Amino acid sequence: METKERAEVVVVGAGPTGLLAASELALRGIEVVVLDRLTEPDHTIKAGSINIASAEILDRRGLLGEAEAVQRTLMERVGMKVPALAPGTLPAFPAMGHFGGMFFDASAIDQRDPVLSEHTAAAGGFAVPQAEVERILRERCAAQGVEIRRGVTVTSLKHMGASWDDDVDVLVETSDGTLTADWVVAADGGRSTARKLLEIDFVGTEPTLVGYQAVVQMQSANPLSRGWTWTPRGVYASGPVPGRVLVARFGEQPADKRAEVSVEELQDVLRDVTGHELTITGAHGRITRWSDNSRYAARYRRGRVLLAGDAAHVHPPFSGQGLNLGFGDAVNLGWKLAATICGTAPAGLLDSYESERRTIAAQVLDWTRAQVSIMRGDPQSARMRSLLQDELLPLPAVATRMLARTAGLTQHYEVTADPSGAEGTLVGNNLMGDGSRFAQYAHDGGFVLVDRTVDARHAELAKTWTPDVTIVHDSQSDARSILVRPDGIIAWEGGNDTDQERLAAALRRWAGGPAHNDHHPYFHSCGAHDSLDTDRPSSSSPADSWRA
Repeated sequence: METKERAEVVVVGAGPTGLLAASELALRGIEVVVLDRLTEPDHTIKAGSINIASAEILDRRGLLGEAEAVQRTLMERVGMKVPALAPGTLPAFPAMGHFGGMFFDASAIDQRDPVLSEHTAAAGGFAVPQAEVERILRERCAAQGVEIRRGVTVTSLKHMGASWDDDVDVLVETSDGTLTADWVVAADGGRSTARKLLEIDFVGTEPTLVGYQAVVQMQSANPLSRGWTWTPRGVYASGPVPGRVLVARFGEQPADKRAEVSVEELQDVLRDVTGHELTITGAHGRITRWSDNSRYAARYRRGRVLLAGDAAHVHPPFSGQGLNLGFGDAVNLGWKLAATICGTAPAGLLDSYESERRTIAAQVLDWTRAQVSIMRGDPQSARMRSLLQDELLPLPAVATRMLARTAGLTQHYEVTADPSGAEGTLVGNNLMGDGSRFAQYAHDGGFVLVDRTVDARHAELAKTWTPDVTIVHDSQSDARSILVRPDGIIAWEGGNDTDQERLAAALRRWAGGPAHNDHHPYFHSCGAHDSLDTDRPSSSSPADSWRA
């Protein structure tokens, strides 16, 4: 295979984080090469779905239709009826998920809660297994011209200056040759080779359990209970996919954590935890082994190499937080790195990637640690489970808050000096006066300003400020105007007659200084690709949109 001499960005790892990061960069006109050590995509059973925050990322990039098709197929396969919605209506928030194996009761969820009610538009595309998420992203990357090289192992990362502190290119040595990269995004998993080569500390807590997940054929005189079951030795879950088992045993760790998991090893642990004399006769695909090892990188960047996804943080998989945390990393990093490469980034923009995402990672690690603490087989943990399941989770306020957090909707960034209202939170459905949704205007991957003033005063300001913004004039709505970053975070919220100075401050902080379009470096060094989506509302609709 011919090796290119140079790439603007090399992404190490073709999992969900790496693929999404590559797609986000390509959307802004950056040349990307993705390297992955596996010769074929990994179809091992992993995350069974994505959360709503991740489904909304796909929605904002015009990929919700593909996700909805997967969810519809899976529902029909298991005999579930796909609900039909009247035109212009939004579904209810899906009350799916669990905390430490205790599932949320749909009847206890307050569908009128403002956090949930603003995030239902992507509810038809969240039940998408990881393998399908990767397929959707691979197809998007192929359409964008991203090159994915498989069977390539990174063996060395070298800065081309006196030290990593120098702002210089990176030499990427691999089993297939050498590339010179302007930047490297390391998304190569929890055992990240790149992180180790950079000698970045991985700080956190040691494992206390070992877990396994697989789809197997099994014989047992006592069939396993559906759902989650706690025992003195650990916890196990069976289903909903036929043959799927998940089991975690507290205490002893395997002698060699890197060794392939045999059917016999899984069988021994299952027998020990369940107390049943079962026999596993075969497995579909590879059996995965994991632990509650919970760590994050002491720093997310060294020189021109940045960590993302599991390379930056690891934790147990309970309530499916890992893929979604990596998705958040990818969309946060993509536009910031692209702006840095293009020369349009304001001071400190790329540094905000670590400060924002490391804070979220710390919250997710604590969320998963808390779940592990109530899964143990001791009487104290059993009492805590009883308290949560019988007395707290049935309360609408508790169940709704925990569901929102599991769905990734409670994350908040300090985007202004006075974080209040919607600023710093994820944008939601945001229906326009003509019935269109915010996500339909975000497919280009740039900033979006929704101006709801009668005289379009906010749009006039933004038009002279930056070329990288889509302006939507929505005079039919009485809601407040918003400026949304490319990663879906509301950077500014304002009324009709005030807040011009705050809007200007938000544009300065996140999009750079005022620019004259013909001379702006964005048009000379990068240039966004045209949107791949053809269903974007036209400017003739009541919610008019145009590029500043």
